[in-house]
Amino acid sequence: MNNGSMASLVYTTEQCIGCNKCVNACPAMGACMSVEGETNEDRTIHVNAEYCVSCGACIDACKHGARKFNDDTDSFFEDLKKGEKISLLVAPAFLANYPKEYGSVLGGLKNWE
Repeated sequence: MNNGSMASLVYTTEQCIGCNKCVNACPAMGACMSVEGETNEDRTIHVNAEYCVSCGACIDACKHGARKFNDDTDSFFEDLKKGEKISLLVAPAFLANYPKEYGSVLGGLKNWE
């Protein structure tokens, strides 16, 4: 049961008991969706990849290990090596802390081995 689809960086596993702790922790409205099962015990919380911001709050909140992070780091670097077009979001704090390095982040990643 990979209910977040691998398109999402965060997904739900079979350990989900539908306790809603991830829903309460999630800052992105609509990213955590309750899905009813045949019985109340079958309810699970799925990740809506369209709204998920991949912040990890739900992973930290889940005490059942039902939320996992799909680490796409390897495929990111493979795409860089192939020359694929990518988008890179850099936190504003990076510019504040590393103003000289800010402009060369992508170039540095391309040279990563």
